[in-house]
Amino acid sequence: MKLMNEEAAREDELRGDLPVSGEVAVAEPAAPGPRRRWVVPLLAALVVVGLATAGVFGTLYLTSETSPEAVGVFLSEERPQIEETARRVADLLVNYDSTNLEEVSAQMLELATGNFRDDYEQALSSGPGLSAALEEANASSRGDIVDGPDVSFVSPSEAIALMTVTQVAQSRSNPGGQTFDYILKITLIDTADGGWKADSVEVVSTQET
Repeated sequence: MKLMNEEAAREDELRGDLPVSGEVAVAEPAAPGPRRRWVVPLLAALVVVGLATAGVFGTLYLTSETSPEAVGVFLSEERPQIEETARRVADLLVNYDSTNLEEVSAQMLELATGNFRDDYEQALSSGPGLSAALEEANASSRGDIVDGPDVSFVSPSEAIALMTVTQVAQSRSNPGGQTFDYILKITLIDTADGGWKADSVEVVSTQET
């Protein structure tokens, strides 16, 4: 009898840590520590950055044999046309008067696309007539590109050109003119059949001299 009691006691001890009524024990997950909290977002961010980079330059890597040097050659070949278009846009923006506005506008529309083209056309069509207003005010503008354009690529089909421009604006009320120096940011899009065109023009900073 004593032996049976000892064996039963040992069985109770062995069963002491086990769940009763046939339940299955499930370990509680450990609370996420500081390292786990920032590691997961970091990995997600790296994946996003990697996918974005692949999307930007994916069209350049058409085969596994494409090298970084080939990508550089492709972008270098596009740069001259981008620089030329950016220079022409800036030149048309700062050189005009009532006698050449129609010619300037026609040339600008050939170089514009998207948002910039829409905004430019809207500006031309607003009011009783821009040419007449300039003529009445005896207004004109003359300017030059002081520095740039410095071109950087957002993608194989989108580039940004930065340049420093100086402009002298004259009018009947201010015949001596007023000089401004400012930085232009021109975003250009490769329209394929039409080449590189200005999609937006932004004055980053301006200073009166």
